[in-house]
Amino acid sequence: MKNLTIKKKITLWFSLALLFIILISEGITFVFANRVLNENAEERLIDQVRQNSEEIEFFTDFDDIEREENDHFVEYGDGWLDIDDDFVSYQNGISTELMDSNGKYLFGSSLEDFPENKIFTFTEAGLLDMGGQKYYVFEMPLSSPEGLWLRGYISNSENMNIMYHFVRISIWLIPILAILTLLGGYVITHRSLRPVAAIVNSAEQIGRSGDLSQRLDIGEGKDEIHQLADTFNGMFDRLEKNFEAEKQFTSDVSHELRTPTAVIMAQSEYALELAENEEEYRESFEVIHRQSKLMNDMINQLLFFSRLELGTQRVNIESVDISELSEQIALEQSLLRTNGISVETAIVKDVIKNVDVSLFTRMLNNLIGNAYKYGKHDGHIKVSLEKLGEDEHPSGDDVTHHFTHVLSVIDDGIGISEENLDRIWNRFFQADTSRTEGTEDGNGIGLGLSMVKQISTIMGFEIDVESSEGEGTAFHIYL
Repeated sequence: MKNLTIKKKITLWFSLALLFIILISEGITFVFANRVLNENAEERLIDQVRQNSEEIEFFTDFDDIEREENDHFVEYGDGWLDIDDDFVSYQNGISTELMDSNGKYLFGSSLEDFPENKIFTFTEAGLLDMGGQKYYVFEMPLSSPEGLWLRGYISNSENMNIMYHFVRISIWLIPILAILTLLGGYVITHRSLRPVAAIVNSAEQIGRSGDLSQRLDIGEGKDEIHQLADTFNGMFDRLEKNFEAEKQFTSDVSHELRTPTAVIMAQSEYALELAENEEEYRESFEVIHRQSKLMNDMINQLLFFSRLELGTQRVNIESVDISELSEQIALEQSLLRTNGISVETAIVKDVIKNVDVSLFTRMLNNLIGNAYKYGKHDGHIKVSLEKLGEDEHPSGDDVTHHFTHVLSVIDDGIGISEENLDRIWNRFFQADTSRTEGTEDGNGIGLGLSMVKQISTIMGFEIDVESSEGEGTAFHIYL
């Protein structure tokens, strides 16, 4: 059994199970059919004898008898028996005879092998073995005159013949049914497991080609095998996503670290070969330290962003007063006052939402940091949290989202050109690289807004941007 394929195992067990059921069914049918035939024979025998008992009348005066054609007259005791022509001596295998109390034959169809002078007085039909032949026998006394008996016989051979034919047919039928069952089981198993072969072939092809974009296609269906194929396809989706994310991460790291690595190498070579005094050494080490910190921040940002994309970043959703949280974040950011830019707030109180505090904080910090970076000298940043009006919803909003509040970060900086408005969410895109050259934070590599977009998606927010070049930018996050 261990060396058999699943198809053969299922076919074998399926066939054996059905064959067992057929044999059990045949046996039960045989037993019940035999019982039904016996009961039917007994019922017919009793009914026949009782009907014949109604066709006999006793008269003490022969002249009182109303003689009819085909009637039979038998002298008995001090009178006569008028046996109507409806008395049936033999019919459908049932013999009926009339006898006296001593067992002497008077009329009807007698069984020659029946023991003479034997009155059995069966209250129900009984089964007797006479000379190797079995008979059902039923006897009943007549009420008038006393001393008369009717005895009926029916051979069991008729039932045995029926059962013999039943067994003979079964002997031929069971092998035929077994063969049909085997063929049917094989066909059903073959068709049921055909998708498995398709899954195996597709999986082997994907393994050979290494193309994770391919999927298992076994057609429509809702059975377990189709569910298995859907599970595999989901696994391939995740593998492809992880593989692409890994490639993207590798590409991003190699691309973004090229510049700071080149700077570090150049400064190291300068320090080793050209530096002549402590001041020149210090300058080289400061550059190396600054670029190393930039590389560290960049790698941390890339790792965090990759975890967001892959869904491996732990998200701890809890009920938070985001009014208080937003006010606190804006206050901390206002202390920077980069380029003389001030931060003001307009935040409604007691807005409670289910958010991840760390992700929400990073999202709002990135937006305010972006406003600092692209703001004008002595400019302004406004952080607001407002309740939405009935007609104030993000473009394309489905009403089933039920947005209730909007968080906005608005600046009066350089703005974003219309051609770049849709590109700001892309990783490493920077509308004005001169604004971020030499920055030492992770946002300087163009990941800030990509993170904002990813975080808003994770927490079920919608984000819109409005901007006019030279006038400023407004980011709206719908909660």
